[in-house]
Amino acid sequence: FRQYIVMDVYFCVAAFLEELQISREELSSFDVNAEMLQSKESAVQYVTEIIKKAVELREKTASNRYGSIVEQVKKYIEEHYEEEELSLNLLASYVNFSPNHLSMIFSQQTGQTLIKYLTDFRMSKAKELLRCTGKKSSMIAMEVGYKDPHYFSFVFKKTQGCTPREYRNESGVKNN
Repeated sequence: FRQYIVMDVYFCVAAFLEELQISREELSSFDVNAEMLQSKESAVQYVTEIIKKAVELREKTASNRYGSIVEQVKKYIEEHYEEEELSLNLLASYVNFSPNHLSMIFSQQTGQTLIKYLTDFRMSKAKELLRCTGKKSSMIAMEVGYKDPHYFSFVFKKTQGCTPREYRNESGVKNN
């Protein structure tokens, strides 16, 4: 009876992995042998280990599948960060996901929210412009996707701990 249960679990896990388009060869180290069937404890240990392996492979596959979506989103942000209309909704429609699903996937893959990533990206570009150019803060705001220079200054101070002017002065770049 123990043999039937162990084999049934093995075939169920193999079918599960096949549905995920994962090769059965990933389970080659879990081939059933007589030693695994000798005792109740060894059978339970085998079943536990093969299910853990299946879950691990599923997580790895899901991670890889969504990794390309996240890379598409990051590339789109890199190419369109200066557009004020850039938003979670726009990015979700770009990759044909719901906003909630994209937000969840992005957070799982990167460890930060999509909006935080976009804001950090824009602030990085703003800091570069503040360091390397003498452009006015209001012009830089427009170039990094903020039409309202006051809101840009607010976000900059909130995320960087200083105003754009203070940042520029610390970087040693003079205004034109």
